Amino acid sequence: MRFHVPLNRRFAVIAILAAFTALSGFSAVSTYEIAKRSSEETLKSMAYFIGITLDQALNRTGIDEGFIAEIMRNQPWETIAYVALFGGDGKIVLHSNPRLIGQTDKEPFIEGIISSGTPCSAYVTLKTGELVYVMNIPVHIHTMAPMALSIALHTYPAMEAVRSARLHTTVLLIINTAMWCLAFAILYYLNKMDELQMKAREKERFAALGEMAAVLAHEIRTPLSAIKGFAQFIREGHKENDKTAEGLGVIVNESRRLERLTSDLLVYAGPPELKIQPQSLRDLIDEAIGVVALCAHFDGIAIEKNISLATDIINTDGEKLKQILINIISNAADSETGAICITAEEGKKVITITITDRGKGMDASILQKAWKPFFTTKVRGTGLGLPIAANLVSALGGVISIESRIEQGTWVTITLPVGES
Repeated sequence: MRFHVPLNRRFAVIAILAAFTALSGFSAVSTYEIAKRSSEETLKSMAYFIGITLDQALNRTGIDEGFIAEIMRNQPWETIAYVALFGGDGKIVLHSNPRLIGQTDKEPFIEGIISSGTPCSAYVTLKTGELVYVMNIPVHIHTMAPMALSIALHTYPAMEAVRSARLHTTVLLIINTAMWCLAFAILYYLNKMDELQMKAREKERFAALGEMAAVLAHEIRTPLSAIKGFAQFIREGHKENDKTAEGLGVIVNESRRLERLTSDLLVYAGPPELKIQPQSLRDLIDEAIGVVALCAHFDGIAIEKNISLATDIINTDGEKLKQILINIISNAADSETGAICITAEEGKKVITITITDRGKGMDASILQKAWKPFFTTKVRGTGLGLPIAANLVSALGGVISIESRIEQGTWVTITLPVGES
């Protein structure tokens, strides 16, 4: 996508958005990290407090299988998932689930905690799928060997801040995405507005040129006809003088060329008046070929026609359609081609006419300018053939398009609606 929006305006929008995105991203990451550390510290502090309390209680009461079960029934700590007391051999001495007492758990951390005397913690996923925070603390009960107290806490209550931080991050991400999309949409529509304004100014300029050209063409035609007629009259009387006759012939030919130019200017500048009548498409194509065949550059060009229609009678303005065909076929003949193919096919309520040549073709830059009035690559061209054809096709309610490749040729497609007979 190309942006024609002024660079400073585009840079300002992107810079503001980038700054907002960076700040909001930093804020989200910072908030999440703070919330995560705060939640972990809360769980750690709570686990330590519970561990110290249980250690003191066990030293008072000693080993009682119903002790932890009683605590779990009447616990003031609703966050406890389970509590277990392990011996040095990994045997479960006490557990909040009495059925597990006496079983052996060969967890390596038990021996490490007892030997080092240092607590350790980790997040563990239970068989139920719940994530719990487990704190393992070494304990010493009376004259018994050192043991390990394992306290598992539900993380959900303590992780409220983390969930809020995640929600905050998600909201910021949605806001940032929406703002970037909105910014690109604004830049896109600003670009489109600039393009439309440029096209409108160009259209106005061409309209003014067209009006001026029409006035000039109208004023030139009368004296030009007089010059041509007078030159023809004088040439008739000087046939024996070759040089004079030749000079007068140049005046006549150039006058005819200027007449064609003025006629083209009047056709291009004036709104076409349509006379819709039943017309034979085959006859219109033949007549257009006949007109172009009178030109010297048409010599040696083969014409191939392929008209696949149930009926070639269509409702259209015959003169306008013939002018379109003349302009397109004339361009094809100028392309240094050896053959021109004209096809006509009937579609759903439309007729498609394709004129193909195998000439030198056009590159992308020339093809882009081909519709512009007065643009031509011919030495003696007016640059109005295609613009006139496009205007007339549009007046007939149709569409015209061109495809071209260098050294492969050009394809001009005209799609016209089929009127009711």
